[in-house]
Amino acid sequence: MTQDMDTSLSAQIAALADSAQTRGLDEQARSEALNAARRLVAALESPVERIIQDVVMHSPALMAIRMGVQLGIFTQISQKPEGGASSPEIAENSGASLVLVDQITRLLAATGYIKQDGVQHFKPSPLTMVMADPVMEATTRACFEIGNLCTSKAPEFFRKNNNQFPSSAKDTPFQLGFNTDMNYFEWLGHNPDLAKDFQQWMTLKQKTTLNWVDWFDIQRSIIDGSSGKPEDVLLVDVGGGEGHYLRQFREKFPETPGRLILQDLPQVVSTVENLPEGIELTPHDFFTPQLVKGARAYFMHWILHDWSDEHCRSILANIVDAMEPGYSRLIIHESILPDLHCDLPSACLSVMMMVQVAAFERSEKQWRDLLASVGLTKVTFYQPPGSGEGIVEAFK
Repeated sequence: MTQDMDTSLSAQIAALADSAQTRGLDEQARSEALNAARRLVAALESPVERIIQDVVMHSPALMAIRMGVQLGIFTQISQKPEGGASSPEIAENSGASLVLVDQITRLLAATGYIKQDGVQHFKPSPLTMVMADPVMEATTRACFEIGNLCTSKAPEFFRKNNNQFPSSAKDTPFQLGFNTDMNYFEWLGHNPDLAKDFQQWMTLKQKTTLNWVDWFDIQRSIIDGSSGKPEDVLLVDVGGGEGHYLRQFREKFPETPGRLILQDLPQVVSTVENLPEGIELTPHDFFTPQLVKGARAYFMHWILHDWSDEHCRSILANIVDAMEPGYSRLIIHESILPDLHCDLPSACLSVMMMVQVAAFERSEKQWRDLLASVGLTKVTFYQPPGSGEGIVEAFK
């Protein structure tokens, strides 16, 4: 009887897996189903199995993925999706020893990053094809080379500082790991290859993040109630990089009157090309007073999570001083951690911010406290389904 029940459970799970692959789910339904599937895995997995997975197996699995990029395993296999590639071929093309390639491919196959279809022979899995993308290769290098070293040095760092939160962006596990006095972004400036990989990672994040113009009610929040005058500033993207979000805005609302201003540091602004007509480019350091006064909206994405509360208050105070009471609004597009039961990706990202730049992702309570400290008490939170990121809207 027990064996029959076990077989029935396995069959039900297999049927559900097949159903999920053929059923078109919207993002909220997919997210809810994924969370349910994770609870199922947790129920079937023994505590010891889970601990061994996290403590023993996690590090070599990550190393194998990084080596898969270094040896060109993903690109070689993906280039011949029907025929695949063998370990000897990969070893010959990469210049690596066959024994090393066998070690790495064995682990990549076990984790689903490649698919083994014969002795020393592999074909692409869905993960293989994604990993062969140059942007994903760059992301893997940036996260592994920097992030893994920081987390591995974190226990030593916190032991030495009596387990206190890092005091500044120049006193984190990052400095210990790389033996440097520079902060994260200064160090990237002296390491152009990893800086380029980091920028590719940011591009990937932008592409995989839900487009804010598609889910946030911009019409209500920004356009309705604006002056409607072409000479007035409608939207300022503070620290907006290459203008990804203003481009989205212009594409969605091409006829909306009002100036759109993209601000970033001079060295960033000097590299921006092919901005759509109607977007103005302005050098600006957000630690200095905001020169654009009385705009309808000031927009920031992935800015404040790089900084401590002290630095954030300085950044925000400059914007608040420029806001027109009752008219201007601040729109912050970042992670909004729940005060209870945080999801794994958001919690991991928050820890990475801590060990690299002495910052963190903020919960609703932390956002309210931070904004109240600069005089913004009218705060509303908006989050699309299935995403840790959202929008914090605040008024003066």
